[in-house]
Amino acid sequence: MKYIKKIKNRYSNKLKLVTLIFVLTLIFSFWYSLKYSGSKKNDSPELIFSNALIVPDCSAQGGFYNEPITLSLSAGIPNLKIYFTTDGSEPTLKSEVYDRPIVIQDITSNRNNLSAIPTSPRWKPPLGDVFKGTIIRAITVDALNHKSAELKRSFFVMSNKSNYSLPVISMIINQKDFFGYNKGIYVLGKTYLDKDNYIRKQLRLDLPWWEYPANYMLRGSDAERDAFIELYEPNGKLGFQSNVGIRINGNATRGFPQKSLRVCYRSKYGQPVLDYNLFSSNPVKRFNSFVLRNSGNDGNKTMFRDAFMQSLMKNTHVDIQDNRQAVVFINGEYWGIHNIRERFDENYLVNKYHLTVDSLSILELNGTVVYGEKHSATHFEELIDFVKKNDLSKPENYQFISDRIDVQSFQDFIISNVFFCNSDWPNNNVKFWRYTGGDDSDTISVRDGRWRWILFDTDWGFGYNESGQANANLLKRATHIGNVGVLFDGLLKNETFKAQFLQRFQELLNTTFESNHMLEVINEFETTLKPEIQEHINRWRAIESLDQWKLNVAVMKDFAQKRPRFQAEQLNTFFELQGKQQITIKSSSKAH
Repeated sequence: MKYIKKIKNRYSNKLKLVTLIFVLTLIFSFWYSLKYSGSKKNDSPELIFSNALIVPDCSAQGGFYNEPITLSLSAGIPNLKIYFTTDGSEPTLKSEVYDRPIVIQDITSNRNNLSAIPTSPRWKPPLGDVFKGTIIRAITVDALNHKSAELKRSFFVMSNKSNYSLPVISMIINQKDFFGYNKGIYVLGKTYLDKDNYIRKQLRLDLPWWEYPANYMLRGSDAERDAFIELYEPNGKLGFQSNVGIRINGNATRGFPQKSLRVCYRSKYGQPVLDYNLFSSNPVKRFNSFVLRNSGNDGNKTMFRDAFMQSLMKNTHVDIQDNRQAVVFINGEYWGIHNIRERFDENYLVNKYHLTVDSLSILELNGTVVYGEKHSATHFEELIDFVKKNDLSKPENYQFISDRIDVQSFQDFIISNVFFCNSDWPNNNVKFWRYTGGDDSDTISVRDGRWRWILFDTDWGFGYNESGQANANLLKRATHIGNVGVLFDGLLKNETFKAQFLQRFQELLNTTFESNHMLEVINEFETTLKPEIQEHINRWRAIESLDQWKLNVAVMKDFAQKRPRFQAEQLNTFFELQGKQQITIKSSSKAH
């Protein structure tokens, strides 16, 4: 009994310690958020913007330097003052007045500022000092307190580290917009602390941590904040700089310490679109928005799982979100690796297929309208109702469906999710779209009005969890869950569709899903991230160590080696294939 009591006391003490640490973390978070909440009264005179005043001139371009530099600012006209800041904050009349050159040097040893702010119940402080750059923001001001537009530049002195091998995105924001208690979109903030909010919205008090009401759960235009971003290519050259809007992106992953960010281009920011070759092999060069993704649920595993799987399906009949890894800084502080991703919305389709925004409908799951007229849901409901009531083995009924969906797109959508063992599908992560702009003589193009599918959010696939292992069989799920199941099960009754489906699966198993090919692509992702992953691990501590990251990648490699053979066996069993009809794989795709 004494031994049991001792165990209970030890467990109780550990629980108390964990609770104390969590409470202290929240207290610090709220204190820090209040510090930047903007609640303090500003007694300085108001500055009035004037186009007549030019932006201060700067003697050096932003970017990366191997040694300290000396920066000179110039107003261009006598008797004008220059007010500037070096920490990312907005310059005001209380800011420092420029009267001598500014020395820009490595300030990594300075106290962690933004990176010391808790951003989630699971937040952990960085290990050591995070790498820091210097943000210059400057304005010219005349005697009547008229101010110019801002000079904004990012400077990084790499005195004790090598240059980044990835593109770098430097984001300049007002701290209260991201980390303020009242409106900061990156923190728990007031929305979490205001317990009356739970009562007003009839929320449970025992919600899981990723569903906690928090500032970062806010959505819509009210949750978008002004920002300025610069992208530097790996060679150090400035790619672009833009005034943009930033929102938190995603669903449950908003609760993670590192969050996905949506970068929005709008006329009110002075730039409605980004014209830039964001993804080298992508023919689309115009973007209304893009996402800096935290790798979703895979953010504590490999940092590239979804990007890898979608890259395999490039040049197939499903739409995908292109990818590029990058390093992000916020107000000069290292913010870790993010995946630059295309964002699937109406503008994605407009830019990719040269359509108009009023000629599209996007639905999700069982037919919920994401974009477009509400009657577009009726079009899909009638399609599903037809499948339920009619035998698609009859050629005329199969033709009716073929006239309304892109069969190849639907097949590739099913095949990719089944092969990847995306266990968070098809109950989730289903989106499809169609052109609604009217009849077009070119029935081969996307203007034929048929429904097409997009592959997205495959984080739970390729060995991510127990239900996504290489021997998992998703064929039954694909025929039983939601309207995807209704449609797929109905189509399989047609011998023509079934033969095309199996032929397409066989083709992909011998090409896209061939083990050596998949291993080659995984190795490319691993090689790309390896030089940068340790700094990311130290910053966010979601991945335990570099060795653990390598083991996480090894899980994907193991899946790539084993999955083709398991998949072939499952197809042969599910479809009762015999002899020459059986699905086969190349000899290199053997389980080990």
